[in-house]
Amino acid sequence: MKRREAKSFTATALTLMLILQPWLLVGLAEAKTDCSPVTNKSNDLPRVAAIGTNPAGTGAHALGSGLAAVASKTTPISAKVQSYNGPNAWMPLLESGELEMGIINILDSYMAATGTGEYKKPYPSIRILSGGVFPFTAGLVVRDKSDIKRVGDLKGKRMAWDFGGHAINQTLQNLMMETEGVKSTDVGQVRVSNLNDGVRGIAEGKVDASISALGIGLVEEVNAMEPIRFLSLPSTENSNKIAGKIGASIVKSTPTTGVRGDTNVLGYPLQLASSTKVNEKTAYTLVKAWWDNLAELQTIHPLFKRWTKETQAITNFTVPYHPGAIQLYKEVGIWTAKHDARTKEICS
Repeated sequence: MKRREAKSFTATALTLMLILQPWLLVGLAEAKTDCSPVTNKSNDLPRVAAIGTNPAGTGAHALGSGLAAVASKTTPISAKVQSYNGPNAWMPLLESGELEMGIINILDSYMAATGTGEYKKPYPSIRILSGGVFPFTAGLVVRDKSDIKRVGDLKGKRMAWDFGGHAINQTLQNLMMETEGVKSTDVGQVRVSNLNDGVRGIAEGKVDASISALGIGLVEEVNAMEPIRFLSLPSTENSNKIAGKIGASIVKSTPTTGVRGDTNVLGYPLQLASSTKVNEKTAYTLVKAWWDNLAELQTIHPLFKRWTKETQAITNFTVPYHPGAIQLYKEVGIWTAKHDARTKEICS
């Protein structure tokens, strides 16, 4: 990473961390986080472990596929990806122990643990293995030839809506619309079952705009069908205040497909979660494998460039870390007193 890019990344990270804290303190006062110990006391490694992700073409699927490949190659565990419409769909399986891990953003993990927001019941067994990708970025995408030049121009346009098994997409989309005062009643709502259908609907002429992550295969695919463009979000005190309500911030996008000129998008952490149904040895073995083979992971997909050793044990986590992961992070020296204090804070 070039020095200028590194400074920009650090500034972005600090901005998000600072914005995230007030929202976390409010949220934690409203809902209780379960911090029970791991229930699986076995010391055996499973023959197979599954990672829940969003559909193929998404960032979550790319990350899960990379993690599964490296785990299968370097440990006795055969890891595989299982695709769902989103965490809302696979969270019950994580809770029951039918799924070992899943790729999830920081807001989804908190809401799932506490049964708030998009989750109608709590899933208290969720635990974090890795702080993951930071920042993961999302924005509002339109056809490049569209007359929609800014977020405010979405009024009266058709927007992908609902997103089925990944309801957080609707929350994030509403938030980005809010940065320029666009309400849900201002747009035509076209219901889609997942993110892929929403973004493909732009090229197919079914919708005028949709939320999408940046730098994912889906964007490449759709852009090849019909050139697309991400709208630039306003980078103001008010828009960052709006983004901060869910632990996000407005960040400047790096050059990637669909980004034309200076473009501001939404940034937030994307995590790897597990559960108390997974024993400590399994969690430790997998996290160690990914730590030791980070260089290989970073050749698999560009998102792993933001899956760094510095982001594995973040200090602003909203859900407790898995004790097996904590063991590894202590051994490599990145788990500190700040992490213990944060655990105590969210578990008190």
